[in-house]
Amino acid sequence: MKKIWLLMLLVSLLIACSAKTEKISTAFYFWRTTFSLTQTEQQYLKDLDVKKLYIRYFDVALQNNEAIPVAPVVFNQKPSGYNIVPVVYIKNEVFLQNGAADSLALKVYNYIQQINKSADVSVNEIQFDCDWSLKSKKNYFQFIEDFKKLHPNLSATIRLHQIKYPEKTGIPSVKTGVLMYYNMGVINAGDDNSIYSQKTAKNYINSLQNYNLPLNVALPVFSWGVHVRSNQVTNLIGGLRVNDLKGDQFEKTRENRFKVVKDIVFKGRYLAKDDEIKIEAVSADQLKEMMHDIKKNSKHKPNEIIFYDLNENNLKAYEKEDFKTVSRW
Repeated sequence: MKKIWLLMLLVSLLIACSAKTEKISTAFYFWRTTFSLTQTEQQYLKDLDVKKLYIRYFDVALQNNEAIPVAPVVFNQKPSGYNIVPVVYIKNEVFLQNGAADSLALKVYNYIQQINKSADVSVNEIQFDCDWSLKSKKNYFQFIEDFKKLHPNLSATIRLHQIKYPEKTGIPSVKTGVLMYYNMGVINAGDDNSIYSQKTAKNYINSLQNYNLPLNVALPVFSWGVHVRSNQVTNLIGGLRVNDLKGDQFEKTRENRFKVVKDIVFKGRYLAKDDEIKIEAVSADQLKEMMHDIKKNSKHKPNEIIFYDLNENNLKAYEKEDFKTVSRW
């Protein structure tokens, strides 16, 4: 009798625990200029039950004071079986100098349509990625209003500082925002991780409760190496991780820091003797920490967790179960 009672108690506890967690849809950003998925990427997407991809279609930048599309994506493979959301990254400079929001909206819309046609895809949602400023928000928000006349279902990326100061920065008139929960600091030669800092995030995260726009969440799974020479940042080496620096050309000085032993050419870059490489990345535990803090400070559950960005090396840095755990609410 006692064993039966204990068994019933255990079952009840398991049911109670499972009821407290709810799976959130998982999506990925695709940020390369050529769309083609490796077998590993396709298998991860299948195993994680990913149905939606946010694909960067092109950037918009200024050239001779004219807004032009830059580095458009080329589809070498049709994105069959996925709900595709075109993402257009618009540099803030465009809205600082370009007040013709209506004509820009039409140009951007037509260019998106051209890419959709070439890729043989139809889209329901379009997303704009712009870190607007106080001086550019009027033009950016007007651009969104004009674009909604062409395509009403829009989403927009939102930075942490825009969450904390909505009265100043404004809130774009879109259906959904995406909280970009990364790039929280200045890239420097010190020990700080510019991609993620819980201490920095906590200065902003409690403002989530008062932000008047439904938000999904974008989390970082990318990495880079900060090339440091004479205690000054020289450049970034994208995609670099600790495992890439295990040869005899590098000497590990700290957990994520390496000294160059001799002059070399590494991944197409010249590294001088005594240069340093600082690896910045986000661990699986930190991803879980991020979601814990977001959940603690949010009034509503996000509909999606979007990982940035879809790349075989990024995927292999984590276990598949890590992605599944992070996507539970």
